[in-house]
Amino acid sequence: MNRSWGVIGAILTIGLIIAASIWLSRPPAFLRGLNGPAAVSADIEAELADWRDYETGSASRLAILLTDEDSAWLGLVHGLRTIGVPFIITRDAARAVQHSTILAYPIISGALLEPVELDSLRQYVAGGGTLIATQVLGGGLQDVFGFERLEEGRDHYEVSFGSGQVLTGFLTGPREQVVRLGNPERPEGWIGTQSFVGAQTVLGRYQDGAAAFIARSHAGGGQAYALGFDLGFFILRANSGRDEGAGRDYANGYEPSVDVWLRLVRAIYRDAPDAVTLATVPDGQALASIITFDVDYQYSVANMAAYADVLTDHGVHGTFFIQTKYFRDYLDRSFFDQSAFAAIRELQRQGMEIGSHSVSHTDVFSDLPLGSGEERYPGYQPRVGGVGDTRHASVLGELRVSRFLLEALTGETVTSFRPGYLATPDSLPEALEASGYRFSTSISSGTALTHLPYRANFGRRYASETAIFEFPISLEDEQPVLDGDRLAAGIDLAASLARYGGVNVVLIHPNETGEKLAMLDGLLTAIGPNSWIGTLQAFGDWWAVRDTVQVDVSLGEQTIALVMTTDAPIEGLTVQIPETWRPVTPLREGASLEAGVLVLPAFNDRLEIEFRDSE
Repeated sequence: MNRSWGVIGAILTIGLIIAASIWLSRPPAFLRGLNGPAAVSADIEAELADWRDYETGSASRLAILLTDEDSAWLGLVHGLRTIGVPFIITRDAARAVQHSTILAYPIISGALLEPVELDSLRQYVAGGGTLIATQVLGGGLQDVFGFERLEEGRDHYEVSFGSGQVLTGFLTGPREQVVRLGNPERPEGWIGTQSFVGAQTVLGRYQDGAAAFIARSHAGGGQAYALGFDLGFFILRANSGRDEGAGRDYANGYEPSVDVWLRLVRAIYRDAPDAVTLATVPDGQALASIITFDVDYQYSVANMAAYADVLTDHGVHGTFFIQTKYFRDYLDRSFFDQSAFAAIRELQRQGMEIGSHSVSHTDVFSDLPLGSGEERYPGYQPRVGGVGDTRHASVLGELRVSRFLLEALTGETVTSFRPGYLATPDSLPEALEASGYRFSTSISSGTALTHLPYRANFGRRYASETAIFEFPISLEDEQPVLDGDRLAAGIDLAASLARYGGVNVVLIHPNETGEKLAMLDGLLTAIGPNSWIGTLQAFGDWWAVRDTVQVDVSLGEQTIALVMTTDAPIEGLTVQIPETWRPVTPLREGASLEAGVLVLPAFNDRLEIEFRDSE
């Protein structure tokens, strides 16, 4: 009899567990009837980038002389697009020498260039041209660059720039004057480098004093610069978060190690008489700021209104990344409910952007399987069982289902995503593209070594790109700051970024309405007058079009024609031209020109402006 009652009890217990599981998995009332997304996410295949896509353009552009196709040249493409230097790529030295500035990449050597090509580079510099080269391994051009011999190794993690040089004079901050190539504590991750022995002019030295970046001026006005590492590989490695922790801060600190090299290339290019570059911020502003919020906690939902009100009081908008948590698990109760829906609709009314912060906010997002691309609500039911324990989840499920629910409730297209814990699977860029997103903010500036956006690569690798743009996070509210004052650190960081048009992405968890809210108000007060401030979608839309802008200059007998083309309308494009240029006819309505900074009103397809040089 006792055994019978035991069996009955066990059955009842199992039944209660099953019933509780069904109860906990039931859709929230306001989500009942939703089922989707209906479409299957397309399987995006990696397509090798082709340097031939960049062959066309005028002689006013920087010419990348590609000496080896099997290289990380895509890093230069992404970097130059980001910093706004127009360029072409060619394998033909005879064409390259028609340009005022050449960047020979990845290697100069007799094995990759014919004697006639090497001689053309020598004559080019002697005749007044500017030649930048990475990894000058041979070819007999040591005298052109001003060094005696080369030493190779994997011994370096840092480069410092000395004082007294005109080119590097704009590098005034301590973290601009010393930049990282690798993590000092992980020599196994250091990249290959070359040191220039007997260099005439040293612009930058490795941590052991060896020459890393050198220059030589020639009697005919030519300039030759040599860099002792693979710049394209360095950029892609950092952007993909594969630099073995080279950054000096994870976030909340100034880490411009990639940006400094891009600014140096831009500065060299801008010495050319017909050099025109694109600024990184709209409307002639010095800084772009994107204020974002991660809503991944039940009490944060109610707090969103207070943060939105501060933004509204300052006349700006922000991006709220919402976790669509429709179940209870180890982390929290379900909070994607009717009250959250009402709060989100109020955010919309105030002009805020709604982005996705995943479904489960798992700490092992980077380790999840990609998924089938058929994950749908309500069938998709991931659960976090504890630290490192997440079940029934996939990368595509987190992306697809959260986006579907947010779009179904808001009626707006969701284009921006941020993962919980900034956990980033290698498949994230292509998974985002397959799921319909356009913009990601899933890496810190200290990890990417940059405060500028860039295009993300397939598999976070080196040879294939996606349509996704990544926006690194500069300031956040959880990691410690050096002096303990987060507001002061944020203001100082913004000032550093404003020196070159950095993009200041701020991450706030609205889990309280005291110190963090006051910090936001103080930050907006400090940076507002000199910063473009808006949502990730608004800036991302502008940046994506800017990425397509082509800039060419043609010199006539008396006038200079500046021609810009674009794939879509763009407003507020800021163009840096030589300060001595004056427009032949009045600029169109809404345009302005001051000290070589040309701010343009909206235009589409093609815009041509004629100038005269006042000198």
